[in-house]
Amino acid sequence: MRRTITWITAAIIAAGLLATSAPARADVYDDNPAAASRGANDLWVFARRTSDGAILERHWTGSAWTDWTSIGGVSTSGPAATAYGPYIEVFMRGTDGAIYQNALADGVWSGWTSLGGYATSAPATIARRGTNYLDVAVKGGDNAIYLRTYVPGYGWYPWGSLGGAMTSQPALDSHSNGILDVFARGTDGAVWQQGWNGSQWLANWITLGGGIVGAPMAVNKSPGDLSLFVVGAGNAVYQNHWDGVNGWTNWFKLDDTAVGSSPAAVSDQENRLYLFTRANDVMYVREWDAGSGWKPWANFGAIAVPVPAVPGPPAEGELSIATGIRCTPAHGKLRVNITVRKPAGHKRARVTKIVFFTKGKGARKRVDHRAPFVVHIQINRPAGKKGRVYARVYYLRGSSKKLHHKTVSRTYNVCA
Repeated sequence: MRRTITWITAAIIAAGLLATSAPARADVYDDNPAAASRGANDLWVFARRTSDGAILERHWTGSAWTDWTSIGGVSTSGPAATAYGPYIEVFMRGTDGAIYQNALADGVWSGWTSLGGYATSAPATIARRGTNYLDVAVKGGDNAIYLRTYVPGYGWYPWGSLGGAMTSQPALDSHSNGILDVFARGTDGAVWQQGWNGSQWLANWITLGGGIVGAPMAVNKSPGDLSLFVVGAGNAVYQNHWDGVNGWTNWFKLDDTAVGSSPAAVSDQENRLYLFTRANDVMYVREWDAGSGWKPWANFGAIAVPVPAVPGPPAEGELSIATGIRCTPAHGKLRVNITVRKPAGHKRARVTKIVFFTKGKGARKRVDHRAPFVVHIQINRPAGKKGRVYARVYYLRGSSKKLHHKTVSRTYNVCA
């Protein structure tokens, strides 16, 4: 029997299925990257940080890629991302199995909010072409694919089931006005498709064949153009391309390079697209352009927020500690001073204070806050012996406001 109910009606009927409570799990689903673009030279890449589940983002400024930065969250799946008008929308599966949303508007992230439900995959998302609809899909606890749609003026419709018995994260695409295509890996390892033609869903899921690992990923460079990318035999990337004139090309392998995850695909203009894949905590990128075809895979760097450079300690020779001339009488006071120099190629350390001290029985301490940093400190060694005096230097480097310290020391002689 052909399914003719509208997507909104279907969503309302099946709303309770995905929302059925299920125990939270620590599993990580479909740990693939995601990418989105709002137009030429606007590229955003997202990945889950394995150490804490935070979602990291990196984007193209028009001349260079930014470093990774965190947009927070504790994700139990890879992210999904899409451009929605002037916004970038990102989704993830939370620790409770629900789907969470974060949006970039005017350069500021909204923070994560729950869309509810219970997913057993990473989400997929797309802004439906020719409409103001924003779609999100996941695999539910019964292995069916569930869809939720945002409509301006109404908000989010409930989760609705599209049926199927799937084994991967879904992929969404909208290659033409009003069209919504849904793809996922079936129990036979092939890619299966369900589609909304603008007025109704296909009667049943249809197979596109193939034998894939992980989830399919979809992208369109222009209206009426659709590409699917999957990981197949040998962990190589395969592509299947569709257009309104020729239909599907069938699956073909890009090359023999083995990859570590399903590839995120994104196009910022009609003659260019990118693939991103991860291998553990390292990302790789591959670019296609109409003029030269596919370029080789390139290392996109570690999926990690760079650790801010810590100002180094005062350079060798920058601090010089001096003690009294020849020897100091027993039970006397030792003159100690620190000289701060500026070595070539270094900014001078801005010393805020120096704590001078001795150790052991009868230890003493003196503090000096201003140059020339000279103190007299009582010694605690018997006549004819040697001792050691220490100076802990607290300093700032460059424009940093973080206080650092370094301890230097020098021996002294006690007169016989």
